[in-house]
Amino acid sequence: MKRLFLLLSLVFIINSHAQFENMFTANGDANKYLSKYSAPVFNGFLYSTSSSWFRSAKALKPFHFKLDISAAGALIPDSETSFKFNASDYDYTTISSGSDIIPTILGGDTTTKLLIDVPVSGNEHQTVELNALKGVDLKSEYDLPANVVPAPNIQIGMGLPLGTVVALRYVPNIKSNGASFQQLGIGVQHSLSQYIPVGKDEKGKKKKRHFNLAVAAAFNRLNLEYVPNSSNNYKFISGFNTIDFEGIASFDYKFISFYGGVGYVTGEGNLDMKGSFDITYAVKDNNGNLLRTETKTITDPLKLKYNIGGMKTKLGVQFNLFVLRIFADYSIQKYPVINAGIGFKI
Repeated sequence: MKRLFLLLSLVFIINSHAQFENMFTANGDANKYLSKYSAPVFNGFLYSTSSSWFRSAKALKPFHFKLDISAAGALIPDSETSFKFNASDYDYTTISSGSDIIPTILGGDTTTKLLIDVPVSGNEHQTVELNALKGVDLKSEYDLPANVVPAPNIQIGMGLPLGTVVALRYVPNIKSNGASFQQLGIGVQHSLSQYIPVGKDEKGKKKKRHFNLAVAAAFNRLNLEYVPNSSNNYKFISGFNTIDFEGIASFDYKFISFYGGVGYVTGEGNLDMKGSFDITYAVKDNNGNLLRTETKTITDPLKLKYNIGGMKTKLGVQFNLFVLRIFADYSIQKYPVINAGIGFKI
C-alpha cells in the first residue's frame, strides 16, 4: 500500500528532495507544472479504480453471495509520457537550457533545466535554477508492453429480491510506515431481463434464459495519506472519487459467460500538501549579480486536481467452474483498462 501511494504522488521527490521544495519559490507555477507532470498516473488510477464492478447481467439469487478479487491496469498512452513546456503558461518560470519537451511522471530522464525568476522590489529578483523533474519509465524499467497504472479491487456482492444485486468495496483505515489508506464503494445492478418473457418449451416448461440484460451504477472513494518521514513538517493527502454508469449484456451458459457493456465513467481526484518547510533562494539584481541569499517558509503549497469523464465499452469472458469464477475483460476508453481476477459464488 505504501508503494502504491509513492507511485501515485511522491515519485518526483526521488529526483531531489531539495529541488522539489525549491520549485515553490513560485507557488502558482509549481502547481501548474506538477499538475501536468503527475496527471497520467492520477488519471490512470481513477480509470482503474472505477472498473470491474459487474460482469454478467444475470442477477444473483436473493441472499446469495459472491466475492471478487481482481487487478485492473489502466494503459497510459505514449503521448502522455511527456508534455510541451509553454513559457506563456507560467508567470515566473522559463527553460534556461534543454528541450521544451519534458517528461511527465512516466516519462523517463531529461537534461532540461528550469529557471524561476520572481521580481520582489526595485531591481531585486528571487531566482532559483533547478532540473526539470525526471519520470519513471515503467515500460522499459520493468519490461512491460505499456505503462500501466494498477489498482487492486476486492468486493463482496449480495443478491436481493426483484433481480437486484448490491456490491460493496470496503477497506478500513489502514496505517503502515507513515502511510494510510481507506476505501468505501457501493454498486447496484438491476436486471432488465426479468421484464422480458422467455416463453415455454414444447413440454410447457419455462425456457432457460441465456441472454441477459442489466443496468448498473457504482460509486467509489479512496483516501490516502503519506508523511515522508518524521523529520518533515508536512504530509501528502489524496482522494479519489469515481462514478460509473453501465448497461450490461451477457450470454450465460453453465461453464462460460460472454459479457459486454456500454457506459459512462466520471471521476475526480486531488493531491494536497499540508504543512510547511523552508526554502532558500538567491536574490539578484537586474544584471544577474548575487546580492544575498534568503530563506522563507512555505505553507500548504500544493493543491492539485484531476478530472476524468467519458464513454466506455467493455468486452469480457468468464469461466464458471462450480463456485469458482475466472474472468478477464478489456475496456475501451481514453485510458484503456485491462481487468482480470477470480470470484467465488455462494
